[in-house]
Amino acid sequence: MMNIQKTILSLILLSSFSAFYNAQDINFGDFSKPVPSVSSLAAYTNTAVSYATGIPDISIPLLNLPTNNKNINLNLNLSYNPLNVAPGEAASDVGTGWSLFMGGVISRKIVDELDEKYDDTSSGNYQKNAFNDIYYYNLPGISGKFKIERAIGSNTFSINNLSSNLVKIEYTRESNAATLILNSFTITDTKGIQYIFNDYSLSNSDQNSFFPGGKVYKSAFFLSQIKDANNTEVANFSYQKDTRYKMNYPGLIDYKSCKLKTINSPFYGKIELDYLYDSTKEKTMNDPYSIDKVKLKDHYNHIISQYAFEYSERGYDYFNGTYTVNTNKRILTKLKKLNRNNAVSENTEFQYNSNEYEQFVGDTHLPYGYNLSYFCPEADLTKDPRKAGLGVLKRIINPTGGVVEYNFEPQEMYVDKSTPDYLNPIINGESFINPQLQYLKEFKQFSFDTNHNTTHLFSIVGTAGVKKRIYIHYTVFDVYTPIFWDANSPTYVDFSIKQGNQAVLSNGVCPNPIYSGTNKVEVFDLLPGSYEFKLAGSGGNGNVIMYDIGHIPLPFKNKDVTTGLRIADIKYYENKTASAPVKISRYAYDSFTDSNSSSGFSFSPEDDYGTMIVSNFILYKNVKVTNADDNIGYTKYYYKTPNDYPYYFTGSNQFWPYYNLTKNGMAEKQEIYNAQNQLLASAETEYIMDNIPAAQDYLLMGTNTYSKTAYYKKITEISKSYLDNQVVEQKEETEFNESNMEASVIKKTYDDTVIETKLTYPSPKSGNYIALGLKNIIGIPVITETKDNGILISKSETKFDNASSALPTSMLATNVSDGSTKTAMTFDLYDERGNLLQMTSAVGTPVAIVYGYDKTQPIAKIQGATYAQVAPYIQAIIDASNADAANPANEQTLLTALDNFRQLSVLQNMQITTYTYDPLIGVTTSTPPNGIRAIYKYDANNRLEKVVDMNGVTLKEYEYNYKN
Repeated sequence: MMNIQKTILSLILLSSFSAFYNAQDINFGDFSKPVPSVSSLAAYTNTAVSYATGIPDISIPLLNLPTNNKNINLNLNLSYNPLNVAPGEAASDVGTGWSLFMGGVISRKIVDELDEKYDDTSSGNYQKNAFNDIYYYNLPGISGKFKIERAIGSNTFSINNLSSNLVKIEYTRESNAATLILNSFTITDTKGIQYIFNDYSLSNSDQNSFFPGGKVYKSAFFLSQIKDANNTEVANFSYQKDTRYKMNYPGLIDYKSCKLKTINSPFYGKIELDYLYDSTKEKTMNDPYSIDKVKLKDHYNHIISQYAFEYSERGYDYFNGTYTVNTNKRILTKLKKLNRNNAVSENTEFQYNSNEYEQFVGDTHLPYGYNLSYFCPEADLTKDPRKAGLGVLKRIINPTGGVVEYNFEPQEMYVDKSTPDYLNPIINGESFINPQLQYLKEFKQFSFDTNHNTTHLFSIVGTAGVKKRIYIHYTVFDVYTPIFWDANSPTYVDFSIKQGNQAVLSNGVCPNPIYSGTNKVEVFDLLPGSYEFKLAGSGGNGNVIMYDIGHIPLPFKNKDVTTGLRIADIKYYENKTASAPVKISRYAYDSFTDSNSSSGFSFSPEDDYGTMIVSNFILYKNVKVTNADDNIGYTKYYYKTPNDYPYYFTGSNQFWPYYNLTKNGMAEKQEIYNAQNQLLASAETEYIMDNIPAAQDYLLMGTNTYSKTAYYKKITEISKSYLDNQVVEQKEETEFNESNMEASVIKKTYDDTVIETKLTYPSPKSGNYIALGLKNIIGIPVITETKDNGILISKSETKFDNASSALPTSMLATNVSDGSTKTAMTFDLYDERGNLLQMTSAVGTPVAIVYGYDKTQPIAKIQGATYAQVAPYIQAIIDASNADAANPANEQTLLTALDNFRQLSVLQNMQITTYTYDPLIGVTTSTPPNGIRAIYKYDANNRLEKVVDMNGVTLKEYEYNYKN
């Protein structure tokens, strides 16, 4: 009997996986995230990298390009996020799960339907639809999201910033009166820096690339230029734009890519990106473009540093809406750092997980029975928790050979499994709810032969009045053809279930591509009692196995596996072949008050409404981090979630306060214990939040749940150390300015001391700094005053008296003894790029600064002279520095010019310090007023190697070691 059962089940399993389906071609224009390599950045905005989300910080800094504005660095950073390995996420141009943060982009997520779908008032289906799409912006140092609100009646539009910042977002539009079709964006941060988005990509909303039709729309906007508050260009960006057309329709756009090609910092240098295009990746879950190499070059095109990327492919499950198909995605396998001489100086390797999570139930629920999926396989295999980690990052092998191993596991969320509503259907076997708790168990098996018997009896045992779900696996071996059977009618043998004279209706046949009339699993809901299994038809023989639903022993853990991954542990090895890690960090997410329950709860980003399908994320209230290798103890982290500030009703609607803040998980408490469970230190954080003034309500989820963008009004942090039975406490309170979200008052209390710092910022509405406020320079403090136990100990003010400029003109200091104010420093002269050329001290001593290397670096500082006094003598050193920038072999000529400059008779009474550089690498010499020169030596990887004097004697030496 068991051999028959095993044979039948093996046939089902084999056939389930042998079915072949052709995947439908993929057009990202029809996706909610239409640009794969930039849409992946939204994961970092929607779900913070933190213990509360279980998402670790995995990032690799690559290149850094300075600008003439100290507030802006143009960096290239490679970052990994397991959320971007989800089945519906495409492989980016640097591989599955990886994102390259570079330049700036405004990507969009299409919600329900394209905002600008109805763009023709003469069309019969024209309507003024609500705008629902979400726009994500990523800039150097800033990220967030916004949506565009449409006032239906007036057909006007406004921007609703959904993030806790006060960047100013403006747009230009096409001259279309029917709807809003965007042309460009400008985002101005609170330092007055303008980020201008004039470039864009195009997508087609029609999924089928072989037929005409669809709407071509702007799918993302890309950063074109950065200007400072004085409207001076800080950086510009160029793009590789390729247009692809629909098959057999060369005039109809399928999509237009917009790939960042060059980041240019005028006179400093540039970053170049090289791409490879692979036409075979079109219409797959891959960006057809991959980044081949990134290069940092100086202003004269010398290579400073570069990285090359190597890729491979691996299969990932993808559900196309009908079937699960295995599709190849790009994976990053190696990152090679190349030095100035184009030689490989470092290799970083990446390995990915190829094992299923065996701790979860598969097709067999040992030692109990069978999973329902054994008989009734899910069409969407991506929901199987065993497969959740396939293809996720496993190991990073660092350049020195050390290994960091990331072990992820499926996310879990809290579910109360102790209530009668949850337990009764499981205990009574009413339905199959949870494959981790339930299984199918055989309660009757028999062979049949209609030549001997057409009726078989069986009984259902259970709770009176409650139906049990029964699965009948019916297999026919032979179908008979009776002598008197009508030759025009097909032969068959089938069954029905009867109780008395009453036939019992079936709940249907389990979906399985191999099932037929002679091999199927049929489902019935039966009350306890006696039943007949009745055979009918031309006759035949076969086998029947009946299953009901069992469950694992009670009590159940109050947790359910859900989509997404979290970090379980991170292991550190000395090398690839080491079997024992030198360090382990483990992460546990169960409730601190009930180890039988998960502390995770599911939430949605601010776009879960209408028919939109969103990726919920999990926030954990409790996370325990243990360093298992050194036995020094562990740390417990407590977080607040949106549930700590629940929604409430306002009429017929619901309002969920502070959601944009709480959805990231707010640190509430941290406790540090030693290995003996003794509390060593703790920190608690309290929050006061408020809505941003004039912020608009926005639809958060469903059709009637709203929220409003909020900010932290006050944060109080109380830290305690427990030493020798004593408690040392320190409190820090930070109040934030509602007009700019910046800290306005910082108060630190410890022992009997209270240190309070007050910061004042420009305002666009009133005050002495209104000119700055009108440029949106509202995030730079202009007045700073500090008190010790209520007594003023310092006060300074930065003045901006030139109404046409956003550059400071002087700094004032207050004499705390009598309250008088004096000028501590004046900033007398700037060049057209904002370089400070002259300043004067409080005692009237001027300092002149000469900029060289195409006005990017100070090459001489002359104390005691005005710029006008030295200007007639500086051209030679400026020209020599420019020549040195163009060709490093000219440095000695520059040093000679600088020495000659120092020896000019008109400057004999001045204190002169001079400098030389390797642009984008570092200072190469510094010569103070005493003439004793220090020389800085760098290796081929641009790392400072040593400092020597003029005689070659080593003053300092540097060594570099990588730490896992």
